[in-house]
Amino acid sequence: MSLESRSGHNGANSSFDDVLPASKGKPPLAPRGKSPAQTDSPQSKAAPPHKPGAWGSWHKNAPHHKRGMSFDSLQDLSAPIPLVPLVRRVVGEGFMLAGLAVQLLAYLGLGWKWAVNLFRLVLYATLLLPGFLQIVAYYFTSPRVIRSIPYGRMPRQRLDVYYPPGLLASPQKTVYPVVIFVTGGAWTIGYKAWGALLAKRLSDAGVVVACLDYRNFPQRIITHKGDPDNIVLVGQSAGGHLGALALIRQAEQTASGKDTVGAFPAWNTSDIRAFVGVSGAYDLDGLAEHLHQRGLYKSMFGKIMSIDGVPSLTALSPLAAAQGLAEGVFRVMPRWILIHGTSDKSVPCEGTVEMNKALKAAGVACECHMVPGKTHTSFILEGPMCGGRDMLTETVLSTVQEKVFPYSYPFLCPRFLCDLAGQVCPF
Repeated sequence: MSLESRSGHNGANSSFDDVLPASKGKPPLAPRGKSPAQTDSPQSKAAPPHKPGAWGSWHKNAPHHKRGMSFDSLQDLSAPIPLVPLVRRVVGEGFMLAGLAVQLLAYLGLGWKWAVNLFRLVLYATLLLPGFLQIVAYYFTSPRVIRSIPYGRMPRQRLDVYYPPGLLASPQKTVYPVVIFVTGGAWTIGYKAWGALLAKRLSDAGVVVACLDYRNFPQRIITHKGDPDNIVLVGQSAGGHLGALALIRQAEQTASGKDTVGAFPAWNTSDIRAFVGVSGAYDLDGLAEHLHQRGLYKSMFGKIMSIDGVPSLTALSPLAAAQGLAEGVFRVMPRWILIHGTSDKSVPCEGTVEMNKALKAAGVACECHMVPGKTHTSFILEGPMCGGRDMLTETVLSTVQEKVFPYSYPFLCPRFLCDLAGQVCPF
């Protein structure tokens, strides 16, 4: 399956067109071997929907490029990163994040609600700083992380790939399960590095992980030994919304054989084994009223969720799309797993409950987990940082391997700081 994407879009400001497709020792995930007939050489063009293509196998004639500029060969993984390019990359990524923050503030203004939430956010980040520093160090220094690989022509169409340990030493025809993670960020400040902690734990367990960037409001990948028959799509918050909507639109197009708005470029939903939605925003009409009360006013949310400048909440709502699914579409849908915390202040969990009902009514295989006391960020930040069992990691691993062994992770941040962060969390 290829992640190569063209730059077409349907007019929406935040586009789902960009989304493509307790033991002490951690047991390794055994990769699957492939016969030559089951693999394809990497191509310079997008692979056909049903072909293994980009994730299939490594080919000795694949192009070699400098690290950080375009595509990276597997042989580059063990090469040390020179200090100067590393510093340039860190500074460049920092300036980009700062620019996104300034741009967002220019749109939102600085009302008292935002001032309070900004203070809580700063306090939240300060409490979790010991964990954040470790994640940042891993992200920028690990030789198993290849950053900013283009998957399309637009500036934000880049992804990071996280490799399992020992991938270079594995046999040429060995392939690994693949997880595609679409981050959250309120459709405005989403950034691929937000998924670094989850990606680290999944890759440590033997999974190739791709974390995607996509176009935020106002503005091809070659082989990596991934198994084209074992791909899971994971979306958190805004990423859950984009992933869910892309999946539904592509399924509608596949089932009907007709072009569907929001399903370009085309890819086959049967290539996805499962979709895991975490704290996803599925009911946009209900969310608009909730966010209005929290300071993100309807007029602003309407601009974010617009098509050709016209507010289009219903047209861009995964819940509305699921409620309108045509008969038989479920046959080309993968399994859905929805996870949401009952203490989520950003995206009410009721939207996930309704999404589960709508999918089941349409015949889609779906399971829903409402987790008491968890906030919007519990599953990806303060929860994993405090150590112990990791619900999200175990859930995703259970979709790509037959058996998951419980594992207790070491803490990245003291539990009392994680608990305090959860109390002040503005999300």
